[in-house]
Parts: sequence; structure tokens; C-alpha cells
Amino acid sequence: MIYRRITVFSLVLATAIMSGCSGKSSQYVLFNDNKTYANCTSGINQNMNETYSYRIMPNNRLSILIFNHPELSTRDVRAQVAPADERGALVAADGTVSLPLIGVVRVAGLTERECADLLSKEYARYLKNSHVTVEVLNKRVIVLGEVKNPGQVNIIEETTNVLEALGRTGGLTDYAQRDKVMIIRGTEKNPQIKLVDLTKVSSLTSGSLKVYPNDVIYVLPNELRRRNLAIAEAVPGIDLAQKILGTLYTGKYLTNTRIFNVNGPEQAVQQIQP
Repeated sequence: MIYRRITVFSLVLATAIMSGCSGKSSQYVLFNDNKTYANCTSGINQNMNETYSYRIMPNNRLSILIFNHPELSTRDVRAQVAPADERGALVAADGTVSLPLIGVVRVAGLTERECADLLSKEYARYLKNSHVTVEVLNKRVIVLGEVKNPGQVNIIEETTNVLEALGRTGGLTDYAQRDKVMIIRGTEKNPQIKLVDLTKVSSLTSGSLKVYPNDVIYVLPNELRRRNLAIAEAVPGIDLAQKILGTLYTGKYLTNTRIFNVNGPEQAVQQIQP
């Protein structure tokens, strides 16, 4: 009877530990609020197909090249003469950039071409045949989740695609949920989310793989990863359960040998003697 009670207790204790940890494993999955996710997905398909031009924002670094005037130009990204975070002209928090000869100019909100046209007009007051080209040097997307090297992926073009971004992080891990790769864009007040299924060939031709600067790509973990996380979380609890059960079984064993006897030490000694 005592053995059965201990066995039932051990099963209940192990079940409680595992069930509690399996619930916690969901905390490792980012953006898993289903209600919020459902509200964020509206309209992203239309936005992904719109004509896109990147607009300059604060903290961007601009490569500004002025024809026949290298002394007024900023360092070009291709020169590789300075660290990436020091190249070009920095756009300040107020959206302006300070340049030689023409001073402070507001550029935030402009495309690269619009910025080049504006600077050409500004320099035309001092230079003949002033031709300016502008390029944002630090456009990037963020890749998180089940990839081999998560982090920032720098891009030079206006846009890139999911496969290229994932390839530059070393590819997917064995625990990646390949049919649910999440693309997140927009603002904090109006986030937009799209799921891409990399297991279907149709995804390669639908245009849904396109990503833009400042997008976030999140590769969800599969069920195997979640179970492994649950087991890893359960190990400390299992160790505790083993100690508790070990104590109970030890007490039972000692009781069966009659070492502990409430009738008195004399009778206990007599009972264990051969």
C-alpha cells in the first residue's frame, strides 16, 4: 500500500513539473500573442507589392559624392578606409546633416534621389556643374530566431529578399520551423506581419519574399525545439523530485528492516538479530 502511494505521488509530481515547464517553454517564442498577431496581419500583402523607395531617417550615414570635388565628398562605402559606423555623413536626430560649404541641410524623409537633387541645388550656388549622388550606407534588416548567426544584415540595395538575408546569417538551424518565417515591419503603433512558407515553391514566385530596410525576419522554433526547452527547464525540478522520492523510498526500506520501531529499542534489536 505504501509503495503504491509513493508511486502515485511520484507520477503526480513528475506530471506537475513537466506541465509547468511546458507552459514556460512558450515564453521562448517571440511575438506569440495570437490576438495581437491577428490584428497586425491586415494590409501587409498590399504594402509588400507597393512601389518602394527608402527614405532617409535619423542615424543614417550618407555617402555623398560630388563630381570633380572629392574634397567636399564624404567617404565612399567602397573605399573601405574607415569602420562601417564612421563612414559617410551622419544624419542627426533632428533629421539634418552638416556638410562643407553649404552647412546644415534637412534631409530626413527624402529618398536618395530627392536628397541628391536638393544637395545639387545647394552646391550649385557655389560650384559649376555640381552633380551629386547620395547613398545610404547603413540600411539593414534584423534576423532573429532559429538561424545560425542571428543579428543585423546590412544591405546596399533598396530591398532584398528573405533567402538572401537568411543566407547571410549562415542559414536555418535544424530546429527552424520552415513553413512559418515571420516578416515584421511598420511602426510600434501599426506593426504588420506576414508569414512565409519556405517549404512551398509557390512562395519563391509570389513576391512575398521581398524585405525592406528596417524589417525584422523571425524564424520560429519548431516543436522539437520547444520540447527540448521544456525538458531543459524540467531538469532542476526532476532532480528535486528524485531527492524527495529517494528520501521516501529510503524511509520505506529502513522501516521494512525494523531498525525504527515505536515499540522500543530492545524489541527492535531482537527483531533484526538472526
